[in-house]
Amino acid sequence: MRYLAYYDMKRLVIIFLFTTNFSLSQSIADNPYNRKYITDFRKDKYMPPTTATIGMIDGISKKYEGEQEQMELVKFYKGVFDFKLIDKKILRNLIDSLISFGQTDNVKSFAKESKKAIEYRILGKIIRDFEFPDKNEKLVRLSSLSSKVVVIELWTTWCGPCIKEMKNIEDLRKANPNIEFYSISLDKSIDKMKKFVNNNNYNWPIVYGGEKNQELWSYLNIAEIPKYYIVDRERIVIDVSEKLDHEYIKTLK
Repeated sequence: MRYLAYYDMKRLVIIFLFTTNFSLSQSIADNPYNRKYITDFRKDKYMPPTTATIGMIDGISKKYEGEQEQMELVKFYKGVFDFKLIDKKILRNLIDSLISFGQTDNVKSFAKESKKAIEYRILGKIIRDFEFPDKNEKLVRLSSLSSKVVVIELWTTWCGPCIKEMKNIEDLRKANPNIEFYSISLDKSIDKMKKFVNNNNYNWPIVYGGEKNQELWSYLNIAEIPKYYIVDRERIVIDVSEKLDHEYIKTLK
């Protein structure tokens, strides 16, 4: 099988030409399509996300054939979806095409389950009741904030966009008394978080999740930060985004 793709500025058209039958004889290994894979491909840091995404898909299609090619494309979708340097519209068209036109039921099933796991893993579901230490190493449970709509923030002290946005949080809390923030630090050590919080006199719930907390990273499929999850009073996730929508947050009740 050869995977041929035609791209224009508005859509991705995928054409499958079945010229051979290939039986996948090896198991799917750990996903190699990570940040390093993307940055190694994007040697020109100014390469547009669309160009980069198309190029990586073409590279996979040239390297593999048949069912294995399509399985690799699903793995690519799963591995890179949360990165900002990727064109998500192309990825969604890719996975939808594999769900509908996959060469085998195995491919179609893998694509369908992967889309469900990636795009709908959190939104509309009850989020885990996190419990992490604050700057005083007192455990703060997410459910202790259930009287308000909570914005869960993933951040680190070295993340420029995170720090810039945190400067707006106090004003947002004052503008809407119905909300609270639960900011989870992903720093290497809790001391870095403590120093930063004390230096800035931030007083909302800021807790330490940690860089090596594999359970947290796996559960939220963390790829890039900042990341924001808005949860209602029942801890159901009602919004997931990479930026804070200030006007939307001010309307939450």
